[in-house]
Amino acid sequence: MKNIKILCVAALGAVALMSVASCGGSSKVYSDVGTEINVWATAKEESVIKKVVETYNANQKDDANKFSYKFTAVSESDAGTTVAKDPTVEGAPALFLCADDHIFNLANKNIALELKGDYKNTVQSSNTAPAVTGATYNEKLYGFPVSNDNGYFLWYNGDAVTSEQAGSLETLLSTAKAAGKKVSLTMNDGWYAPTFFFSPQANGTKSLTYTTDAEGVAHYTVNWDNEVGVSVATYIGNLLKPYYADGTLLFGTNDTITAGFKSGDVIAAVSGTWLESDLKKSTTNLKASKLPEYHINNKAYQMGSFTGSKVYCVNKTRPVAEQKAAAALGDLLTNNESQLVRYEERQTLPCNVEAAKNSRYTENLTISGPALTAQNEFAAIQSQSAQDKYWDIGKAIGTAMCDGVLQDKDKNNLTWAQFLKLELDTIR
Repeated sequence: MKNIKILCVAALGAVALMSVASCGGSSKVYSDVGTEINVWATAKEESVIKKVVETYNANQKDDANKFSYKFTAVSESDAGTTVAKDPTVEGAPALFLCADDHIFNLANKNIALELKGDYKNTVQSSNTAPAVTGATYNEKLYGFPVSNDNGYFLWYNGDAVTSEQAGSLETLLSTAKAAGKKVSLTMNDGWYAPTFFFSPQANGTKSLTYTTDAEGVAHYTVNWDNEVGVSVATYIGNLLKPYYADGTLLFGTNDTITAGFKSGDVIAAVSGTWLESDLKKSTTNLKASKLPEYHINNKAYQMGSFTGSKVYCVNKTRPVAEQKAAAALGDLLTNNESQLVRYEERQTLPCNVEAAKNSRYTENLTISGPALTAQNEFAAIQSQSAQDKYWDIGKAIGTAMCDGVLQDKDKNNLTWAQFLKLELDTIR
């Protein structure tokens, strides 16, 4: 955790909603929302929360209708993981922002509060179907969808890479090497690692799925070790290993990608919308596109991806009064107006249907929006495809594609067919 900041606005009470006209795009007044709310969200979300809450509070005459919260900067992945391990950890949030693949674990552990009544009706009627699906588990809703952009695509420097070069992975890598530059593809991460298997010309976006039994245990169906998957892994391993060895291929973090674009050392990166504001500050000809194709025996394979939503969840282990206040705040932070504010502040794509039609969005499209939309045609829905047990397996497979180490626990060397089967059998 870092950047802990406290914004105390007023005293609150229990939640009650009534429809009234108000400024800031909200038609609800949250009455007696009375306790300070611990909020965990990514650092860039703080400005959104501050703007939305201050605008709302400024229009309330009664202090009992005003929100008070304490903000702690925690990433979407760390928040869901930390709360799932110990929802009562010191400083535990009542409201936390996480990626939708955490819903499975949080619901099974009885940590995320199920949303019912008006909250459920509002979420289901106001947001896109994929966003609602991402916040749903076993037909129960466990979160307020925040954005429709938890996916990845290709960023590139248009002064160093042409659109044609960006369309081919082989050409992109060879172009970078010839210029002494780098390409970021974070294969040591289970989120990015399936990109080659998810290709519609390979195993496809339905090649990794899971179901749960009565005890909530996930059972995976995955076919990456079939003939097609083995051929893809073999080819990609042979392609990436030398580029990884000589430093052309980089496992980039947000910070290293941003710094690399600024210095000119990195000319392309597989990442998401969250980098746009930072990259635009340092790259005069910033471009974005769907992921490139790779080529086996002269056949083009479009790289696939994960797509999903980010959601605000309420921690069911917090005191009831704080749960109620947190639910009200989650509702406020994800309505039409708030999603437009978030787009303007963070360039996150709205999942609220009305916000997506608003001229504040449609007349100010980002560089990344069209690229993500194009890539989503080749994307697996994350919450339906993977949860916690998968991520280490994906990481192991992606890492092996780059470092070429195919071994079992006893350090015996394996073929790709043997290595894939060994890894995937642990989740099947």
